[in-house]
Amino acid sequence: MQPKISDVINLMEKIAPPSLALPEDKIGLQLGKENTTVKSILISLDVTEEVIEEVVEKEANLIIAHHPIIYRSLQEINFSKYPSSIIRKAILSDISIYIAHTNLDIAPGGINDILSEILEVEKIKPLLPLRDNPEFGIGKIGTLKEGKTLREIAKVTEEKLKSSHIRVAGKLHRKIKRIAICSGSGKDLIYPACQKKAELFITGELGYHATLEAKSIGLCVIEAGHYETEVVVLPFLREKLEKEFKEKSWEGKIFQSKIYTNPYLPKNLSQVDL
Repeated sequence: MQPKISDVINLMEKIAPPSLALPEDKIGLQLGKENTTVKSILISLDVTEEVIEEVVEKEANLIIAHHPIIYRSLQEINFSKYPSSIIRKAILSDISIYIAHTNLDIAPGGINDILSEILEVEKIKPLLPLRDNPEFGIGKIGTLKEGKTLREIAKVTEEKLKSSHIRVAGKLHRKIKRIAICSGSGKDLIYPACQKKAELFITGELGYHATLEAKSIGLCVIEAGHYETEVVVLPFLREKLEKEFKEKSWEGKIFQSKIYTNPYLPKNLSQVDL
């Protein structure tokens, strides 16, 4: 039996409930029809033209992505510009697109839980609890089993996340035990991290001025890369969907995208074809 897109949506809403998404976030089915039969699925962090080509090559017809392809209101549909060019390519190839964004960040077993586990941060709780549902929240706060220096944590973070864009702020010899974590952009969480007595904030990106502000209040920072702190979810999501497909005897494969959608080149430029 081949599932419909509506069946896959029901699965995804169990994994990442829409109720956990932040207000105004753009999630759900952004392109396609719910009654379309699913051939196979490609999971990706982003939707780019290369990802559309990949899904066609795999003979799949549904992309499940983290970052919305339509986030702001479209002022024009110009096929030579992003995101209209990608939307056109997807429509011409009969590709549907489903998005799980901040709800996947916040969900149990979601991106921030995965990131905490990879970095061995224990006894985690929401960094900024949701007002209507405080059991869940944006980011995580927890502790290391044993204290480590900022230098040691930075090295482990770089290795485990395979980050090419790590940036560190703070005294490298400082001993750290309590850590705040937020995948992607964490610029609004400096003070919540400080209020919960975090000594270090690990996030994807923070920015120059926000990092200066963090340093001024005694908070060390590791920027590990927006892409690197979120791409960790793909193998876990693939595994969950494969398990569900098997239990329901659904036909179709779950592919994990092999496209490096990070817009920034790695530090070692010899790794890429320029």
